[in-house]
Amino acid sequence: MGVGGQTGAPTGVWHLVFLPQPEFINLCFWFVPPSLRGREGSPDYWPRLGKVAPVIKERMMRKGSMMVGYQPHGTKVNFFRQIVTNPAVTKDDLDFFLDEIERLGRDL
Repeated sequence: MGVGGQTGAPTGVWHLVFLPQPEFINLCFWFVPPSLRGREGSPDYWPRLGKVAPVIKERMMRKGSMMVGYQPHGTKVNFFRQIVTNPAVTKDDLDFFLDEIERLGRDL
């Protein structure tokens, strides 16, 4: 017998002391710059999209605003990967994170 799903409801044998809560966020995404929006079917779309994250990463490092990782995975071209483990991170922090990437990549 297991514990009832995500609720932690007792099943007679097991009863969770702490309900499972997310301990981190693994946020993986592509920022699609204005020049590539609506061009998903073009043959150069993925190669060009794969060059976006490295350019934005370099810009954010020069500006000193953030440090965010990027990587390819399998057949997927470079994408941003941000792992958030700090429980004090707020919605405003995440909004800044996304807004800053958009600001730094709006001319691409």
